[in-house]
Amino acid sequence: MLIDSKTKPKKHGWAEEKLSQIPVMVSEISRKITDYRQSYQELVKDAAHFFEDYQNDHRTLSVLKRKVKTYQDQIEVIENYRKEKGKYPSIKGQPSTQRYIARLVAQQASSDNELRALEEKIRRERNRRYEHVDNLTDYMLNLLNGERIFSQFLGTIALSTPSPQEKVRHVRNERCKPIYVTALVIALFDELRKTRHFDDPFLSNEIARIFPDGETFSLMADKVSSSANSARDVKSMPADMKMAYRENVLKPIAKAALLQSIGMHSPEANALLGDDRYRKLDNDDRIKLLSIIERKTNDYLRLGIGIPSMPFNSKEQKAAFEEHEKRQLAFMLKLLRMLNAPRSELGDLLRIPMTYASFVLSTKEEFDYQQIYQAYDVLSDGASANRYRNDYVNAFCKMVGRFPLGSGLYVVQKDSGEIEKAIVSSLFPENVDEPICKIITRRQIQFLSHAEVVISKASNLFFAESRRESHFDREFLEARYRKEYTWNATDVWETQVPSIEFWKRDEIRRYNGAYNPDSY
Repeated sequence: MLIDSKTKPKKHGWAEEKLSQIPVMVSEISRKITDYRQSYQELVKDAAHFFEDYQNDHRTLSVLKRKVKTYQDQIEVIENYRKEKGKYPSIKGQPSTQRYIARLVAQQASSDNELRALEEKIRRERNRRYEHVDNLTDYMLNLLNGERIFSQFLGTIALSTPSPQEKVRHVRNERCKPIYVTALVIALFDELRKTRHFDDPFLSNEIARIFPDGETFSLMADKVSSSANSARDVKSMPADMKMAYRENVLKPIAKAALLQSIGMHSPEANALLGDDRYRKLDNDDRIKLLSIIERKTNDYLRLGIGIPSMPFNSKEQKAAFEEHEKRQLAFMLKLLRMLNAPRSELGDLLRIPMTYASFVLSTKEEFDYQQIYQAYDVLSDGASANRYRNDYVNAFCKMVGRFPLGSGLYVVQKDSGEIEKAIVSSLFPENVDEPICKIITRRQIQFLSHAEVVISKASNLFFAESRRESHFDREFLEARYRKEYTWNATDVWETQVPSIEFWKRDEIRRYNGAYNPDSY
């Protein structure tokens, strides 16, 4: 089951099948995300049932094991006496020792049957949960295959969020947030892996085993550049390397990210949250909730999933598989444990995307859409204040830019001088202040093309300096936009801007510089 790219393993049918499912281009990304969200919700519902039952099941398991052992110990004492003395001992209150042994054997058999039935039930449920989580991560890793689809995946989730006033916003965003965070974690890790060495033994050993020295391979090898000189020097991964990377590195990271908040659905968390789970908690309740989530998520991974039990052709295969799974499980538990360790190389891998997602997919009672544009500054300030690792924040901010995928901007069109609407459409801007967008209006009338445009800082009305230097009067801009120089693109998503049309793009990006009326 372990894949080592340096030893050139044989191509397994299951590996080829997984890679064959990776889409070249996802034209129905919205439907795929909906399917994924539904499958994740099934996992959440099952986890809620697990949290209700698992403690009682494991208490019963312990009781039955003690019963079976007690009966067995009593039988062995009596039988050993008979072997030594040649006769059964007299037992107080028992007229016949042989009948007493017969009852002990029957009681042991009954308890043993109960024990085996409960162990089989727990084993089946653990295997089912393992398979469900494994399938979910496979599905996500199939989708997140290249910058284009990463951008579509993250952008579609952001653009599909309900408006701040909608009552379903809290529920929808809570359901989508673990999925959104997981995709960001995968993208961030892939960026960090190319430029830094990890101290964690699991990561450093696996990466050294999979990737040759001096070669830069990336999941984002399909990145489009606005100029030939600025294209990133990365290579697409060969199939064997990609499968090893997925199975041995990305999958445990994705599983930990996807499950990091699963403890939120335990009865203990629900009791603390009460009827309003989206209210702002005081500091004491927040600390208690985080402790519950950490403890229950740990239980879910160890006891709810654990190491799957399955048949193998040999003891060697079984031992190799179990060792592989034990190492991955230990790494996932460590990754989640480090979430509370400031500036940890593992903890910040999750904490930074989680902080970012708390703005883009906010579940707060009071939420202003304009707050999503603060996410970049919050992370940058956090790095300056040593709350996050500086290199991690730099890599993350370069990846997402100042303006979140799916966010709306007002742009002065270079050719016409008109103010048009634009939506951020791609990751990895070459300048964090100059997002890659689709301009969706022409002369302020809805219009979609396949072209992506790099929005210069000088043409972006978000920046006060750009507004001052534009050919528009300050009074006009203030009267028209009322000091809100961004807009909520979710209001037009799918109603005026169909997702399939929006995500179509050609391979050339043009630059929207400052409008100069003297040039026309």
